[in-house]
Amino acid sequence: MKRAFAAGLLALAAPALAGPVADVALPPAASVAYSFPHAYLSSISLSLTADPFYASRLLNSFSAHVTAVSALAAAPAAASYLAKEASGGGTLADAKASLGREALTPGAASAMLVANALARPDQFREVMDGLETLKPGLGRHAARILTEASGGGNRAVIAALRAAGARRPQAEGLTYGPDGRWATFFDGSVAAH
Repeated sequence: MKRAFAAGLLALAAPALAGPVADVALPPAASVAYSFPHAYLSSISLSLTADPFYASRLLNSFSAHVTAVSALAAAPAAASYLAKEASGGGTLADAKASLGREALTPGAASAMLVANALARPDQFREVMDGLETLKPGLGRHAARILTEASGGGNRAVIAALRAAGARRPQAEGLTYGPDGRWATFFDGSVAAH
């Protein structure tokens, strides 16, 4: 049942950080095969450019999602919650197709971030470093939110959130449910998990 346990959550909360968006050289989406970190960070870059308070909104949403997931007793319920929030009520396939091409709502972006922390902790470090590069302090504040995760929910999920925030080495993340929705979303195949 470990595989049916740890996959996606994302959300952030903290005050807005002053200063312009960092000038990050991301290759054009068309020139790179799909990779979640690149596509996600491209969408975050677009979002930061469009809204000067986006980082603050993202952190606030991230905090709310971490709190919500920390209160859920069953990992599959957390996965379903995050999938709904990340896709805006659509499908994860639609959300994945839009990554890198358009700005993300803070709720969707934060849900994907939480899910990535649980499903792909190895990849999550790269995403957090990219957030810090795009907006200094963004990755640091998100990590703090994760390390402070607490609640009456699934202890293994809460422990995984805290470990992701502390950036301690972790075992490879597990997917929620047998269909591998989050595994394929984060550059993995169902067979690989």
